[in-house]
Amino acid sequence: MLKSRQLLLLGLVFFLSFLVIFLPASSIRLVTNTIPAIDFSTTEGSIWNGSGRLRVREQYAGLLRWSVHPVQLVFGKLAIEWVLDEQTHTFGGSATIRLGRMAFSFDGLIEAGTINRILAPYNMNLNGALHLRSIKATVNKSGGQIRIQGDMRWDGGTVLYRMSNQRFRRELPALLGKLQMVEGVPSMTVRSETEDTPLLRIRLDNDGWVHIGITKRFTRLIGQPWQGNEPDPAIVMEVSEKLL
Repeated sequence: MLKSRQLLLLGLVFFLSFLVIFLPASSIRLVTNTIPAIDFSTTEGSIWNGSGRLRVREQYAGLLRWSVHPVQLVFGKLAIEWVLDEQTHTFGGSATIRLGRMAFSFDGLIEAGTINRILAPYNMNLNGALHLRSIKATVNKSGGQIRIQGDMRWDGGTVLYRMSNQRFRRELPALLGKLQMVEGVPSMTVRSETEDTPLLRIRLDNDGWVHIGITKRFTRLIGQPWQGNEPDPAIVMEVSEKLL
């Protein structure tokens, strides 16, 4: 026969389980409120299956829907599947968090509308969608190790840009990008779908700066050929911007 202390403990476990299962989706804001760049609103559902409108750095990112697999908690890990939808982009993937390690993967489609909002400050406009495929990342907390990999494809099309108070129009081929770790930092090399010569080399350093190296071949591709004697794969200019 169970003792009163055991009955009390069993009742407490059932009560806490019931409480957690029926926690409203708005409870996630207890976590996101500690991250200034992220804001949740109009949450619905429960902490296990819910949705909410996500804003990142005051910009609307879309409707985020998530589903948590509580059975995985028995094995010491938190497993989440999620989808982020907006009119001009969609992402879907999964995340797994366990003691000392975190991993996530996703695929995504970004239409030209979203891309052009990002490019607007640089007086650039393009058409063609951006496809993100099998983007995977793992973080080992104990060693501080980060691994990331994946592939990107831009459909190609018309690019409009302004330089020296003049507007230019170019037709570009489809571009492919390979995301991987290079010397311990996330990097991407972008090439044309029809040739192997690098066009762009992009890397994110440990201080949150993104550096975009432009090769001589890319300057020719956009109709602004570099006049030096460097070979086509050589980086002839680089632009940097604080991302994180």
